[in-house]
Amino acid sequence: MLGLPTVLITLLPKASAEMGPPRAIHPVGFTLGDPLGLPGRPDIQRAVLLDALRRWEAREEPGHIWEIEYPAYRPDPAITNNGEIVRD
Repeated sequence: MLGLPTVLITLLPKASAEMGPPRAIHPVGFTLGDPLGLPGRPDIQRAVLLDALRRWEAREEPGHIWEIEYPAYRPDPAITNNGEIVRD
């Protein structure tokens, strides 16, 4: 049986690893709801999508999740501080 090749972008790599996805990436440090980065940041969103495509092209064993750091990503302060925006 043939299927569509897919790439999982996961924010919960331990839970995803249990399912053994054929191809997956984990943007390290991204908060839930931001699998491609924050709204209005096409630079980060593009970087994540390009890395997902690179993972799709790579021939590796299923279940291996690439962990990738994106230094330009900064989580939304309202999410990381229980809804309270903290000003510096």
